[in-house]
Amino acid sequence: MEESQWDQRRISTSGRTLRWPRALLVFALVDLAWEIVKANLNAGVRDDWPWRLTVLDASTCAAVVALLAGIVVTRAQLSQTMQPVLSWSGVRGRSGELADSLRTVSVVNAGGGRAVVRSIAYRIQASSACSDSAVIPSGWVSRPTAIASLASLGLNGGDDYFMLHLGSGAAVPMTNVRKEGTELLALGPKALEKLSVLDIRIQVVDVLGDVYERDLQCIRPSSAAARVRVV
Repeated sequence: MEESQWDQRRISTSGRTLRWPRALLVFALVDLAWEIVKANLNAGVRDDWPWRLTVLDASTCAAVVALLAGIVVTRAQLSQTMQPVLSWSGVRGRSGELADSLRTVSVVNAGGGRAVVRSIAYRIQASSACSDSAVIPSGWVSRPTAIASLASLGLNGGDDYFMLHLGSGAAVPMTNVRKEGTELLALGPKALEKLSVLDIRIQVVDVLGDVYERDLQCIRPSSAAARVRVV
């Protein structure tokens, strides 16, 4: 997978704050063009159908176009200013939940606007050292399924790992200081031995209603040799 695919991405925009103003602007522009063409026709032609059709007169329509264009431009500027920026780190130790953590993953919002959690998903792969009896679903799974997958590998929550229950509606703290972030995951020696891949996909909603998504590479095969990775 290309490295850019792990970057934060916007996956949807709010129709209430973006798509509807754009649609109304297009309609107003079409109506304005209609009124301009009609104004240049002969008086007798303007009295015939369909030229008699009028939604808004030219002056009113021009004012509406200017207003809607201003709304769309302002909305685009706000989107850049208020966009959350999900930043994460994976370090050795420093866990407040697992004493013998060899990998602790935390996330912060380093952007200019709030980030409210919409959903969290996990992707897990067992290492070659595990038995074939482990049940690990492929693809992205919910937290309960992820915990069940870890249990099938003989891993116990609180002893071998910590996985935060970050539910829908929780806020990711706005800070540039890594140690003030939210601890999502901590893995002890046994967990790192039995896992070859553990990814977290986090989706958040900003103040404008746009949805952003980022995947966190919590464990990769190189993690066994180099326990620390900061992104």
